[in-house]
Amino acid sequence: MHDLRFTQHAETRMRQRGYRNADVSLVLSVATRVADDAFFLSDKDAAREIQRRRHEIQQLERLRGTKLIVECENVITLYHSDQKLSRPASSKRRRSS
Repeated sequence: MHDLRFTQHAETRMRQRGYRNADVSLVLSVATRVADDAFFLSDKDAAREIQRRRHEIQQLERLRGTKLIVECENVITLYHSDQKLSRPASSKRRRSS
């Protein structure tokens, strides 16, 4: 459903009203369907998603610095690491001389 095409009318109205494509995607993903062709982002929908995202932020704060070791789709271990993120040697950018 997120592969929507916008009519010229919709694009014009979006520009006039300050909506972005990402806004449409967000509304579609969290709003209540009120008809076959309509979605409504209610206060209840917004409050639920705000609470969910607050919880995700708290999780990210708690998990910051976690290192997860995976081998062949198996979780081997995980732990809090004090080291800063460093890229593997193969993905480091090389300077050209």
